Amino acid sequence: MRDSEREQRSLNSALKLLRNVSISELVYQQVHEKILLGELLPGEHMNENRLATALGVSRPSVREALRQLEKDGLIEITKNKGPFVRDMPPEEAWELYDIRASLEALAAELAAKNRTDNDLSLLAQCLKNMDGAIARGEEPAIFDHAVNFHRLVAAMSGSQNLVDMLKSVWGRLVLFRSKFSRLHLGEPGNTEEKRILAAIQERDADAASALMKAHIIGGKEGLMRHAQEHEASVGRKTAAGGRKQS
Repeated sequence: MRDSEREQRSLNSALKLLRNVSISELVYQQVHEKILLGELLPGEHMNENRLATALGVSRPSVREALRQLEKDGLIEITKNKGPFVRDMPPEEAWELYDIRASLEALAAELAAKNRTDNDLSLLAQCLKNMDGAIARGEEPAIFDHAVNFHRLVAAMSGSQNLVDMLKSVWGRLVLFRSKFSRLHLGEPGNTEEKRILAAIQERDADAASALMKAHIIGGKEGLMRHAQEHEASVGRKTAAGGRKQS
């Protein structure tokens, strides 16, 4: 079965299950997922006609979804060239990481105050699944479980406004992380997540908040190092290529 047929079948199934969701919203979700998974990379052009054909929907539905993606800061639409996946500058990404750290610290604080036994079970199962993925060396699955852990903590905060703000920040940071989706970003682990879970379990709101903030900032600093190394490597290759031509 071709990829376009799979996508259309998936979209048709979603339409049956989610009749209250508009077609443009479903298109938005599918394109957003492609950006999240690195299938659409920063700077890549998105052809409106091809998207409509691949997803089995009308061009107006695609156009509406693209407008929402532009509003969310994920793509840019230029008058003559059309829509492109946005290439986020590093400075904007580092600022968003700082915002994320503050928001997720608040989420962890509220989660520690509001958590239920069921919440703890979900977090513990998430980290257990992550342990299995780490043991098997399954990096995509490790990333998925890590993302799920943060989403669960945010949901446990009990604040829909906070969750909505975090979704916006997470979505925009995908643009920057996808640039490095093919790079090895160090040995995976979940020791810090387990400490956050322990603090939430003990209802230690201050510790949960501090641990979460340190976790996010540590991730930012690690990504900064890899981004700088990557840029330096690209610069060296460009310089070497220039010398060969001269």
